[in-house]
Amino acid sequence: MSKTITEQKVLNKLDIPDFRHMTKDKVMSFASMLPDMDPEVAKKALEQFPEFAKTILEITKNYKETLEKGLEENAASTKVCYNACNAIIESLQKLLEKEDLSYEERKDITDKMIEVSKMMSDKDSENKNFTLKVLAIAGLATAVVSGGVVAVLGGKTNINLPKKI
Repeated sequence: MSKTITEQKVLNKLDIPDFRHMTKDKVMSFASMLPDMDPEVAKKALEQFPEFAKTILEITKNYKETLEKGLEENAASTKVCYNACNAIIESLQKLLEKEDLSYEERKDITDKMIEVSKMMSDKDSENKNFTLKVLAIAGLATAVVSGGVVAVLGGKTNINLPKKI
């Protein structure tokens, strides 16, 4: 892709009159456009917004903290589910210890234990998918910022993103 985004196009996309009006919420949008900008436009913008690197680091730190909090909450939720399932299985195991149960009663209890085990397996798969999505989003954010910085410094990047996250 050729670097065709002009200064005016960047300003229009960011909805600001000049780069001195860049705000923290617009920095990530700006960073995602860097690879497609004319290097002179990018350098001019960065000269007018000297806090760019500091702001990117601050945004990245906040983003990392948000991701970590999401992962912690997911882990806590998963633990609660596993604890509940384990308690159910333990109760069912105690029922199985009774000697006066018929074959059908034992089969029903065993089937319920298998059902609860499947619920645990499903929760585990859900947890793994959530973690993979979080890692993919974090990787994408890092790639956008890194690609923008490399582009401004004169490097060439070619990042192929997955179609579905």
